[in-house]
Amino acid sequence: MAPLGLRSALALCGLAAAAGKTISRAEVDTSSSANPIRRVVSMLQNMQQKVTAEGKREKELFEKFQCYCTTGASDLSASISAAEAKITQDTSSLEQ
Repeated sequence: MAPLGLRSALALCGLAAAAGKTISRAEVDTSSSANPIRRVVSMLQNMQQKVTAEGKREKELFEKFQCYCTTGASDLSASISAAEAKITQDTSSLEQ
């Protein structure tokens, strides 16, 4: 059976691989020798940064969607009426 430090390093590498992140040996060494409470606090701080970044992206997407909802209907109506006018104009020019 592998020593506790090696098992935790392997588990950390497995979690990182599952998350799609590569970890250097230095990161594994420092994370396995760090205080467990410090590791949890660091993990929570990283999660907080990720959630904050996701929140900003979501807010930007929501604002873009809201802008589209307020102006999209009028833009589509204008486009439809312009297309209908062009159709009637083209139809009348074909009849002549």
